[in-house]
Amino acid sequence: MEKKSAQNSFFYRVAAGSPWLVLIVALLLSAASIYYTAHKMEFLTGRDQLMPQNTFFNRDFVSYRGEFGDQEEIAVVIESSDAEKAGAFGTRLYEALSKDKTHFAQVFYPFGLPFFQKNGLMLLPLSDLKDLHRNITLALPVLKELAKSPNVETLFTYLTSSMDKYVAGDTSQLPSIMFMLDKLGAGFQSFGGKGEPPSMESLFMNPDSSFAKAGRQQVLTVLPVRNSTGFVPAEAAIATVRAEIAKLKRLPEFAKVKTGLTGAPVLENEEMNTSQRDIALATGISLALTVVLLLIAFRGILNTIAAIVSLLVAVALSFGFATLAVGHLNILSMVFAVMLIGIGIEYGIQLVLRYQEELRRDKPQNEAIAIGLTRNIWAIVMAAATVAAAFFTFVFTDFKGISELGIIAAGGVAICVLVTFTVLPAILIILARHRKPHRVKVPKLEVAKKEFKLFAAHPKLVIGATAVLCLLSIYPLTHIAFDYNLMNLQAKGLESVTYAYKLMRSKENSGYFAVISATNQADLAEKTRRLEALPTVDHVVSVNSFVPEQQQEKLAELAAMRRELDEIHPVKYEEEISLMALPKVFEGFRNSTVKLKEKLEAEKRPEAKQAGQFLAILDKFFASLEKEKDRNAVGMLQDFQGGMFRELPDKIGLLKDSLKGAPVSEADVPPELKSRFVGKTGKLLLQVAPKEEIFEYKPLKAFLHDIRSVDPHATGEPVMVYESMTIMRDAYRDAFLYAFGAIVVILLVAFRSVKYTLIGLVPLIVGILFMISGMYLFGISFNSANIIVMPLVLGIAVDSGIYIINRYRREEGSPASVIASSTGLGVLLNTLTIMASFGALMVAHHQGVFSIGAVMSLGMLACQVAFMITLPAVLTLAGKK
Repeated sequence: MEKKSAQNSFFYRVAAGSPWLVLIVALLLSAASIYYTAHKMEFLTGRDQLMPQNTFFNRDFVSYRGEFGDQEEIAVVIESSDAEKAGAFGTRLYEALSKDKTHFAQVFYPFGLPFFQKNGLMLLPLSDLKDLHRNITLALPVLKELAKSPNVETLFTYLTSSMDKYVAGDTSQLPSIMFMLDKLGAGFQSFGGKGEPPSMESLFMNPDSSFAKAGRQQVLTVLPVRNSTGFVPAEAAIATVRAEIAKLKRLPEFAKVKTGLTGAPVLENEEMNTSQRDIALATGISLALTVVLLLIAFRGILNTIAAIVSLLVAVALSFGFATLAVGHLNILSMVFAVMLIGIGIEYGIQLVLRYQEELRRDKPQNEAIAIGLTRNIWAIVMAAATVAAAFFTFVFTDFKGISELGIIAAGGVAICVLVTFTVLPAILIILARHRKPHRVKVPKLEVAKKEFKLFAAHPKLVIGATAVLCLLSIYPLTHIAFDYNLMNLQAKGLESVTYAYKLMRSKENSGYFAVISATNQADLAEKTRRLEALPTVDHVVSVNSFVPEQQQEKLAELAAMRRELDEIHPVKYEEEISLMALPKVFEGFRNSTVKLKEKLEAEKRPEAKQAGQFLAILDKFFASLEKEKDRNAVGMLQDFQGGMFRELPDKIGLLKDSLKGAPVSEADVPPELKSRFVGKTGKLLLQVAPKEEIFEYKPLKAFLHDIRSVDPHATGEPVMVYESMTIMRDAYRDAFLYAFGAIVVILLVAFRSVKYTLIGLVPLIVGILFMISGMYLFGISFNSANIIVMPLVLGIAVDSGIYIINRYRREEGSPASVIASSTGLGVLLNTLTIMASFGALMVAHHQGVFSIGAVMSLGMLACQVAFMITLPAVLTLAGKK
């Protein structure tokens, strides 16, 4: 049993000698820390700022940025079934943003460049041009009639006549008839009375062609001016883009245009905003839950106030230390406040519970405080040392973000201990002077004594069951994965994530690609050839991509189409609909369609099936008109007709203009486009688009392996993500091993016994294995956010064991009695407060923050089983000797 007099404690003498002075100084320092943090603390949003700067891949990325400039842009994705509407929206947005030099360093809109408007068709594959020529030829007979009278009646009347001629024996127009029925059927289905009316582009363009897809989904990119003093550097630029988009979308002509923002600046901005809101909310919930738990455990307001005030002082001072020592937080260290609430309160819990236990033994107030402090000093110091050591080992890793977290967290733990030894006793002494003189009523501190005695009575059974479960946990341990997909960290449903995936799947607007540089045209051609031959590469974009291949053949196709359209001169569109004539026109059209289908079936032609499918679609369309007969049938017809023919003259004019092709050379590529692919020293850039989605580890690894076989210095966002995630994963693994070694040393110092050092490692091993098993069962992977809990679990699994082992060795009683004492209750309460603190993170929308709470809660639950059941069984068998 401990013999040393409590009054010999240095910390107790300081607190008891001048308690008000200690408290006032602590509050003043806290206020100064808060002020200093508010004015000096910064936030690093870029992940590249957290990585080691001397790695080969970072040097390659810096070299690429130096040659080709910053290309981390805001991507505005503009979507519409009408390419011209999307183009008009993009042009208006481009004009508005280009005027704002305060927020935007560069605005780039390819669709608005005269180069693409003039040469867009030349950049298509020759096969797509041939398809376009074929479609124009098939649509030409109908177009000639519509040019004279662009309305629904003309369309249906002409097709009725054509089908009747076929039934009568004229088979020459069958390809044109089936082509038009196919296009009209697709238009009926897309319209459906509610959706977009069909457009004239659908007559000419294959909807799956790259040209059609690029028209329906256009991208405008913006290079933001980053505010280096702001918490989120690109926030003002992003807000300005959103404001301009909102203005345009209020205009009726753009009502059905859809837009979305993505790109690295937007993803970072939304991640920071979401995680800041989530962590602020979680911090409040964490503090509230901690207060509730302390009220229940202490069964009194005064001791709860003392513990919470000292905790808040520790948190404030820790933020001041973080600001002074590092100067900023990052995406890894932003859970700092929640972490400190969970860890920092545990030391105060041990002190207060022992103080209350001594009061039950009729000790005077000040003597109970002195014993509560002095009897816990050694255990608290050793317990805190394990947690601090676990964090401080991060300093020895190469990953800057992890190293900074190690400094901040280790310093915070030390501050929490110092505050527990000085400020908390001072507050307890001040409150003791104001308590009523009669005996203080304190709670009975024994917890679930019968249950613990039951386990203690069968230690071999407990150890055997634990050993079996640990062996079963080896399988999850060897199969738990590390998730490389940063999109899985974001809040579900975020616009920026949705559109990042859209661009990833778009061959025309790939927004996630690797980059390689070439020294000259020969090198560029050779690397392009080798890259496009790789199984994981979809295509390569370079300055040569804007100089079309097979130009003579393409020019011949354009000339032929131009000659065919020369005789098409549409008249002005009139909104009027011949309502009296249309029922008869529709009836005649349907009857002719039935006759066509029957004729094709009788002739056993393959087109019969297509005709039957169109007839079913037609009947559904007519049924929707009949259903709306008394409400909106006229409006539906007007929308349908207007959608097809209102802009027919303009559409035909634009198509004719686009057919005025001419030979294209590199000299024709505009400077604003060429500058994106030709560097400052003349190097040539290749953007390498993947064939699969490469947010996930396996396809990303395969893609990088392939392109590095062509150029080992390949870089870009995919390379940076893969390498940084790999370094982070390995850094945490190394830090875990360093921390384990440091903890073994601390246990040897604390216990001066190899036997008790090994016993002290039992909760750590059991807790880690059980935690990983829980993660595996619930389908939770490690990621760049939740892997932060590993050192926490490592330290806490040992520090709570230190409290139990220390009391068992130094005082009378069995392991079961230690568990049922204030020490055991303190360990239980420590676990519950940490679970409450980190569990509060599970309210987060940010999936990375949520996963921190989920993994930490599983870890604490696993450790609690190890503390309360496995450790006492081991101590029982080991004995005190």
